[in-house]
Amino acid sequence: VSPDGRAHFFVAPGAAAELPGLLYRMGWDDPAALDLRGLGPGAHLTAPPSDRGGRGPVRWLRPPALDTANPPEARLLLGTLAYVAHRSRA
Repeated sequence: VSPDGRAHFFVAPGAAAELPGLLYRMGWDDPAALDLRGLGPGAHLTAPPSDRGGRGPVRWLRPPALDTANPPEARLLLGTLAYVAHRSRA
């Protein structure tokens, strides 16, 4: 979780390119309204321990482990994440 409250979820490679289509097929006609972002090749995240340049700590909701090293397909998380993002903006 970043200092600004944004949560990041690791999913299988290729999800950033699939995100708009997946959201559309799930009935979210305006993905931009959800404030969900897919980061693809070349993108980076600040990982703990870090204070993000003095803006506050970055922390793991659940630290990575060997048994969770393979991230899930985006479609398995996307419905729940889209719903929560929509509710938090309302």
